[in-house]
This record gives sequence, C-alpha cells and structure tokens, in this order.
Amino acid sequence: MRKESTTYTIFRLLLGLGLFVAISMLYWSSTIIEDRLQELRIEIAQIKNDVSSLHADIKKTKGDILKSLTMQTERPLKKTEEVLTSEKTYPNILQPDPFYENILPKLLGDSFVPHGIQHVATVGKPDNLHPFSNWRQVSSWRDLCNVAVAKSQFGKYESFAPDMGLRMEERPNPKTGIPEFWIFLRDDVYWQPLKQSFFSSDVQLAPQFLTTHQVTAADFKLFYDAMMNPYVQDSGAVALRTYYNDLEELEVIDDFTFVVRWKANEKGKIKYIAKQMTGGLRPLPSFVYKYFANGKKIIPDDTDPDTYKTNSVWSQNFAMHWAKNVIVSCGPWTFDGITDRQINFNRNQNFYNADVALTERYENEIKDSPDNVWQSFKNGSLDSYSLQPNQLKEFQSFLESATYKQQVANGNSIHRLDYTTMFYTYVGWNEVRPYFETAKVRRALTMAIDRRRIIQENLNGLGIETTGTFYRYSPAYDPSIIPLPYDPLGAKRLLEEEGWFDSDGDGIIDKLVEGKRTPFRFSLTYYVKNPTMKSLCEYISTALKEVGIDCRLNGVDVADLSSIFEDKNFDALCMSWSLGTPPESPRQLWHSFGAKEKGSSNAIGFANKKIDEIIESLEYEYDLKKRIKLYHEFDAILYEEQPYTFLFAPKAIFLFRDYLKNVFIPVERQDLVPGADVAEPEPSIFWINHS
Repeated sequence: MRKESTTYTIFRLLLGLGLFVAISMLYWSSTIIEDRLQELRIEIAQIKNDVSSLHADIKKTKGDILKSLTMQTERPLKKTEEVLTSEKTYPNILQPDPFYENILPKLLGDSFVPHGIQHVATVGKPDNLHPFSNWRQVSSWRDLCNVAVAKSQFGKYESFAPDMGLRMEERPNPKTGIPEFWIFLRDDVYWQPLKQSFFSSDVQLAPQFLTTHQVTAADFKLFYDAMMNPYVQDSGAVALRTYYNDLEELEVIDDFTFVVRWKANEKGKIKYIAKQMTGGLRPLPSFVYKYFANGKKIIPDDTDPDTYKTNSVWSQNFAMHWAKNVIVSCGPWTFDGITDRQINFNRNQNFYNADVALTERYENEIKDSPDNVWQSFKNGSLDSYSLQPNQLKEFQSFLESATYKQQVANGNSIHRLDYTTMFYTYVGWNEVRPYFETAKVRRALTMAIDRRRIIQENLNGLGIETTGTFYRYSPAYDPSIIPLPYDPLGAKRLLEEEGWFDSDGDGIIDKLVEGKRTPFRFSLTYYVKNPTMKSLCEYISTALKEVGIDCRLNGVDVADLSSIFEDKNFDALCMSWSLGTPPESPRQLWHSFGAKEKGSSNAIGFANKKIDEIIESLEYEYDLKKRIKLYHEFDAILYEEQPYTFLFAPKAIFLFRDYLKNVFIPVERQDLVPGADVAEPEPSIFWINHS
C-alpha cells in the first residue's frame, strides 16, 4: 500500500476542515433562516388572530344591535324542520335566568360599563393547572375561564339555565325507550389563543395554537373521554368518574349537537342526578390536548371514536401535557399568566354574556399563609377577605386603629357578612391501619376530643357542631342526631373493650397485633401553614394523650398534602371538605367503589355494604320525602361507624371594602331572588365602584 506524504496528509486535513467549516456555516445559516421563518409564522399567526378577534368584535357588535332590536336574551338556533318539531314535542329543560334578565340590569343601571380590577388572594401555589387538578382553587380558576352545557339559575339549587347549551331536551330513545338528553350548543363561543410568553423557551408553540378556535361538540366529547379513560389517574378525573360512571355514551351528531345516554336500572330509570351531571359537562380544547407543542398529533390515527377514552399513550401525555400550567380559556374570563406571586385573568371581551364578568381584570395574589393575606387586606391592597377565627380579636382592634380611620375617610370602610359555610372540618381515620379498623375504636377517638372546646377556644366561637357529611342546614342533614359526648373515661372503656390498654406502664396503650405488642402510636397529617389547623391538631394530640394514645403531628405543605392524600399514605388526616350543591350525592366520599382506588376521595378506605345500598337507592329515587328518609338512614350509619370525627362546620366572616358592590346572600334577599336557597355570597356578581 502506498504511503501518503506529510504534505499531502496536511492538505487533506485542511480540505476536510474547510469543508467542515463550510458545512457548519451552511447549517448555521439554515438554522437562522429556519428560526426567522418560525418567527414569521408566529407573527403571521398573531396577525391572523388579530383579524379574527376584529371579526369577532364586529360579529358581537352586530349581535348586540340585533339583540337590542329584537329584545331577545339569547341568539336562537336556526329553525330547521327538526328543531321546530323538537320544540313542539320536547320542552327545553334550560330556562332563562330571571336574575340576569331582569334584576341585575336594574342593579347595574343603564350606563354601567365593566371596569376596575378585582384584587383577591389565596394561600399556596398549586403544582400545576391541569384540567383535572384536585386543588379546589384550581377548579374555581378554571371555572372562570370555561363554560358548561348549563348553569344554575342565580341563587337557586337544582335549577337549569342556558350556558353554552341553548337547548337541552329529554327524549326517549326510539329503540330502548330509555330517556336520553339532546344538547344544542351555541355557535359563538371560542377558545382564545395561547400566548408564547406563558411558556418556557423549551416549549415553542406551533402557529395553530396562536389563533382562536370555535368550541364544538367534539370538545365536550374529549372532556368526557378524558374523564372516563381508566389510565387518567389525576384525582379530579377519578372523583368525577364516581358520578359519571353510568354515563354510557356521548354521541356527537354535528359540531353543535350531541346526545348523552345514561345506563338505566332494571325499571328503565336513569339516575336522579343524570340531568344535573349532563348539564355540568364541559368542553376540553381538542386543538390543544390532542397535540404536541410542535403541532403534531399525539395519536396520529384517532379515527376510532373511543381513542381518547381508552388509549394509554395519550393519557400519559395528557398527565404531563405541555399546557398543564396554563388555562385554555373560552369563558367570561381569560387566563393571563401565573407566577409564584400571582395568577391573573382578563375579562373576555368576546364572551356572549356581558353581565357575568363585571370588572376589567381579576388579579389573585398567591400568599404563603392566611396571616399574609390578612395583612394585605388590612393595608388596602385586597378587596375582600374571609377572616380566620384566630384573627377575630385583631380585626376588632384594627377597626379602632388610626390606619383604619384614615381608610374610612378615604372611602375604603370595611363591611362584614356572616354566614355558615358549606364546609366541614374532620379527622379521617385510615381504616387500612390496624389502629382504626373497628367502629368502637373510632367512636372512642371522637369521644376523646372536645369539639365544643375547639369551637370556643380555637375558632373563637366561629363554628357549629356537626355529626355527618351533609350541609348543616340541608334537608339531607338529620338534626335529631346528637353529637357524641366529650367523655375521656368512656373513651378509655371502649378502647379497653377492643384490647387496648397500657400493659407496660409507659403511659401509652398497646395491643397484641398479629402476635406483636403494638403501641397505639400514629401520625396526624395536616396543612402546616394554616395557623388555625395547626393549633387544632396540637390540641387533638394533647387530648389523645389523656387516653394513652401517642398522636404525632405531621405538618406538610400543599403539594405534599395532595400527594399523601392521593396515595392514601397516611395514618390520620385533618382536612376540610367543601360540599357540593344539592342534590347531595355521597358516592364520591363514601362508596366502597373508591375505597382501594388511588386518587379517589374515599382516601380512608371506608367500605360498608348498607351505605353502598343507600347510595345506590338514592341515585334512582325521585321522590323528595323518600330521598330525605334515605339521607337520614345514611347519617345514622355514619354516626355509628365514625369513619371521620366530624369536628365542626365553620362560620365565615366575609370582609369587603365599601367600593365592592352587589355583595349579598341570595337566600336573605327574596326581594331580589324569589325562591333563592343559596346561603353564600356569589363573587361573580361583584362589581367595583370607585367614586
């Protein structure tokens, strides 16, 4: 083989290096061109979006003019022959809301224009804004930015007013005779564009995400499919599945029509809550959650109508979706970004109903503790605040301060509204743990805790005793059940009857468990940054020591609390539940279906055959008197079993500045809302008057 000269070798190296540099420069040049093309695509997409928004504004203006001329409160559907026949045969379940049609316009006045910024605050930042987050505040934020088939009439439970649904009809299925719901949607609701600024530099959005998209029946189908996909384990979806597990099919007829079919029992009846749950269906933006950020479909072939209901690959991508930290908006408010300090929303100028967002902007500060929120309210940077029980004396002192007197002089006086909340605080005993297996032990634990003392000393009297899982003033709640007494000696007797006593004189009771002497020692988990909850748990720990139980406190932050709850990885848990609106459905918390399911709200693993039977009977019982009887039977069993120690239902002191208007409790204003039964203020009708 011929040997190359040194000069020739160097020449080849230089030539190769030159080619490498040239290729690199070409690559660099093409990269710049590609980046610029991407920028141009985004700019073009933004221009298209501006044009689209302009068209939407023009369309809305034309619609408003037409509305004022015709005095109609909603844009009617095109009167096809099918719709005309339908209207004659099947009544519309959705009825206009008289409060929004007649009362609110009078309260606002003819010259009212939404203005100002609402300033509120919450404690703790969630890990994400996923559509099925289990964080209650995330759910309320998403509600601001979304629509549903129907909404309740203002101030009234179990009523149905139009939202995105213009018509909702109950028809018998021609083949089975089983009732099904036909939904006819508006065609003027749009998903607002995403903003590149909401995302890190690692996520570069394809142009399709930077324009508006019409909300269609396919988006409602995606919500249903995602919720029912067994591989979607987000706790919000798991909780919803307990209610929608008998929703058999959601069939899309066209872009603005779909049919909802529920399973029927042997008598051909569908669930009592089927109508309400159908009205509660929401859209999930297909143009976002079916795609990667680069615009490619997650599942390229999704022609099977059940793709998103069954596909595990899609569910994995959905759980960690690139858009999980934004809220894709189509409702009265649009998401405008979140930081460690704040989450913001803008009024949706193109939303079909101008009277459901009465300020220009909604800014929610994120604080570390209730005390930090309280300080912000005192200095005047927040419009409203729900006073914590431990802050009552400080509030009374603040009213006498020079700072507050100056605020009054400036027109920023504070008003107070008191009511009993639809919450209850409890200690949940994880029945997987050997300590909490028997009802007798759980009764003993409740008897060892002085709930009246908690209300007086920890809450400054801002609470009432409660014995069950229903709202204290609901017909479902049985007021004849008397709370278990505070009786430490009686608690000790019950524990001894179950084999728990101090065998070695160390002050802690113990028992032989699976052949091993086991002390009654467990940890009580709670949210550490809430001072009221912290002091409450410290008292419980002290009280249980009096009966020989070693209760060790485990204070955690929001993220850890959520994880512990979902994994059911705790001994006992002190938390609060926010109660749903009537009709009460106890399935989510108490049916054994969720006892062993990760992420279910039945975190303590409670299972009782009779409770299951009552829940299942309630679901098909339409007679109110019979329903109340079943609720009371349910309460009685829960009282005997004591799966929770029900501590109290808190009373709220809602404070608000003078310039915040329309703050009232509907049930107390029958002059404004005849037939109202909602006993809490509704922030959606607040407006600002800075004079």
